[in-house]
Amino acid sequence: MGAALWRACGPVAIPLLLLSVAVLTVTLDRAAFWWRWWRNELAAVMRNPSRLDGLRRQMAWGEPVLQAAVLLAPLLGLVGTVNGLMGVLRSLGSQLLLPPQAPLAGYGEVLVSTLIGLQITVVATTVLLINRGVRRWQCQRLRQELRR
Repeated sequence: MGAALWRACGPVAIPLLLLSVAVLTVTLDRAAFWWRWWRNELAAVMRNPSRLDGLRRQMAWGEPVLQAAVLLAPLLGLVGTVNGLMGVLRSLGSQLLLPPQAPLAGYGEVLVSTLIGLQITVVATTVLLINRGVRRWQCQRLRQELRR
């Protein structure tokens, strides 16, 4: 994040950064897990069905972090935007007039934290839904294969 981005996000910059790192970490872990799953684990479970319960927990790993990110990221973004709007209103003064030398476009920076929060939410929701869907699909598939 650049210095301008840090200033634009205000006090929620660090929580948004930490949340984005957590979502990225879970995303990479889920990708690696499912890659290993299709390469090795599926055949291992077919040979040893008692491993299924432990694998279900492994399949769902990280979902609570993603759920928290889906809820927290947009809220943190809104907090940053409200904080920025309060600063803008303070700078306008009691008359609520723009200073003559101030460009209006610069005031749009107060929305940056909301944008970042929404982007984190979209990624977290996407990864969460994909992981849940693949997990359900694979559990159904395993149940069918083990009944044979």
